[in-house]
Amino acid sequence: MNHLPTDQALLRLADPAKPLPRNSVYRSHAGRARLWSLYQKSIDELPFPLRHKMVPTSYGQTFLSIAGDPAAPPLFILPGMSIAGPMMLDFFAELQKSHLLIAPDLIGQPGHSEDRPFPNKKGAYGKWAFEVLDQLNLHKVGIASASFGGSIALEMTAMAPERVGKQALIVPAGLTPNLPYLKLYLGLAVNWLTYRWWPFHDPDTISHDWLKRIARPLSRSLTPENLDYFDGVIRYTEFWRHRPAGPFKSGDFEDRVTPTFAIFAQKDFVFPHAPTLANAKQSLPMAHMEILEHSAHMPSDADMAPMHQRISSYFNGEI
Repeated sequence: MNHLPTDQALLRLADPAKPLPRNSVYRSHAGRARLWSLYQKSIDELPFPLRHKMVPTSYGQTFLSIAGDPAAPPLFILPGMSIAGPMMLDFFAELQKSHLLIAPDLIGQPGHSEDRPFPNKKGAYGKWAFEVLDQLNLHKVGIASASFGGSIALEMTAMAPERVGKQALIVPAGLTPNLPYLKLYLGLAVNWLTYRWWPFHDPDTISHDWLKRIARPLSRSLTPENLDYFDGVIRYTEFWRHRPAGPFKSGDFEDRVTPTFAIFAQKDFVFPHAPTLANAKQSLPMAHMEILEHSAHMPSDADMAPMHQRISSYFNGEI
């Protein structure tokens, strides 16, 4: 088990047999057990130990996974949609060598934070995030985020730039002026719901070939472990109820915003590249920007390998 013994009690409280709350993100007890088993597997496979903490906020209890030296500079790690904290720590593993990484599970999404719908209201995610930091006595932090989490980072930056230091935005939500909802529903939701409701599924069999086809607009390089988790999210969660913060534009940010490190994917199906990039350039001061020319929304490990070194250099003051 790759978490410290003192934290085992927190994970033992995650009883998959307890009743599902009203409006749970999980569609069944079996689904919750499946997602929680994959969550634990992601912890067990990490090459470094974790600590865990549950903190209260006005939106609900928030479960944190923490890695790195407690004396190192803190970074708040904000996840993509339906992605839990330990998975984000794996994604940003390079940063735990020099920073204390604090990764929340988002309320109302798969993980161990409170299982209740998060309000789709302006400022809600920013307020929640600052409440989490207040519980940790952190006034100002750097942020590393991906996709959905980028919109939370941007909302924090718009609300209180004095509390946000350096930030890395990886294929961020929140900067696309008009999300292509019709294309997303037709290109993603319809295929995903067909997969969910297909009457000839063996519940114990995961069709990786089918999953690769319906995930192709998002990624061309998902691993078997990624596909297992993707299967769980589609079959067993109310994935489509989540909404990112924003969109944000130039007038939403003050001049004192710390210059940002940003990565965009040229073949991004979710956040179309041209309008997203144009708005980002107008809205944020950039310390460094990368364009992944052949990447879909979820970059491959090969695409990200050199990027992680550059992100680390940015936070270490070398860029």
